[in-house]
Amino acid sequence: MFLSRVKRLASQSSVRLALSLIVVFLVATAFAGALTFLLVQREINRMADTRLIAQATLIETALKLGESPSEPALGQYYLIISDNSTIGRLPFDTPDERDGRYFLDRRGPEFHYLSRTLPSGTRIIVSENADRQDELLDTLLGGLFISLAGMLFIGIVTSIWFSLRAQKRLDLINEGLAKVANGHLDTQIKLPGRHDDLSLLAERINATTRRLSQSMQQMRVQSSNIAHDLRTPLARLRASLESSLDDLIKSGQPMTADTLGSALEQIDQLVATFNALLRLSRVETGAGKSAFKRVDLGPLITHVAEIYAPVMEDQGQYLVVHIADPSGINGDWDLMVQLLANLIQNALRYGAVGQTVTLQVQGSVVSVIDQGPGIPPDEREKVLRPLYQLEQTRQNYGFGLGLSMVAAICTLHDATLQLSASDTGQGLTVTMRFPKLTKL
Repeated sequence: MFLSRVKRLASQSSVRLALSLIVVFLVATAFAGALTFLLVQREINRMADTRLIAQATLIETALKLGESPSEPALGQYYLIISDNSTIGRLPFDTPDERDGRYFLDRRGPEFHYLSRTLPSGTRIIVSENADRQDELLDTLLGGLFISLAGMLFIGIVTSIWFSLRAQKRLDLINEGLAKVANGHLDTQIKLPGRHDDLSLLAERINATTRRLSQSMQQMRVQSSNIAHDLRTPLARLRASLESSLDDLIKSGQPMTADTLGSALEQIDQLVATFNALLRLSRVETGAGKSAFKRVDLGPLITHVAEIYAPVMEDQGQYLVVHIADPSGINGDWDLMVQLLANLIQNALRYGAVGQTVTLQVQGSVVSVIDQGPGIPPDEREKVLRPLYQLEQTRQNYGFGLGLSMVAAICTLHDATLQLSASDTGQGLTVTMRFPKLTKL
């Protein structure tokens, strides 16, 4: 049981990260401690050497003045060797002479000594007991080991505590994602504690699940609308073909060209609807956004007007264009043409004879204004959904995909879409605000 729990802890990324940081901390601390010990040891030796040099200098000065050297300090010794006599003593055997020059060395673990030979041939040897320095270094080394052990213990305990606390929050996120994977899209992850990066991650996961839930709900609604709106033309097509088949079987009457033409027309309409749904799905997924490039709104509006102005005149309607300080946007030319075409076709389809449709651009704001029946305020959000139609237009040509395609293209281009009544209170004004192109 204990080993399995240890293995479980070792498999958690937060615990492994904490242990890795502890190892790095220990290596850095050990290096800093070793460097500190060497520096202190070097300084202690330097100070001892300085004292020995000072003592040798005092003895040399006394000999030059013909005076007796003063008594050495506690723990210090000296030996003066001349041709006639020897003064003082050393607690160890006399070291070899070093060619009359200063020589600093360590004689075992207990004494430092310095040997100096004067021009007269007199040799001065001074030494100092190193026990106190060694005890100080031992104390320093013990303190460093105790500090390292204490920091290791505290580091392990606190790291494991923090890692387990973080792992608990990660487990909540993991459990929430598992519920989402099992189909519970209403799951919301709530993390205890302060607001941090894990809380931000949980909020984004919650936003994603809400969006996914909305998408699934929208998909169910769209499926229902598809079944509702396509059931009638499919039933009509089947009834027409069944009637023609009965006439062929019972009375031998062949299918007429009008019957086949009507059937093909209905089939084409159904195929066009499904193609429009596929195009809408492709736009909503953001496909092709990586290929965006500069689109100048002035030439775009002019191009669309050249295509649709004659068509509207044939229907007894008119297209007016206003262009003022057009700017460039980052987008797709063909999708922008389709966006404006859908809006003009809606105005043409539902507008009265003699109406004027205005297509205008002001900077990066594009508007299409018609004089048709308009859309009630409480329906303006709904008509942007795929396959949604107003009751008074549900039996007309079309399946409610035009404005949903407009909304999808605007979203793909990071543009805001607004439906409103015209200034006269009659008709519909569709306003699209695109971000200005600053740098591609």
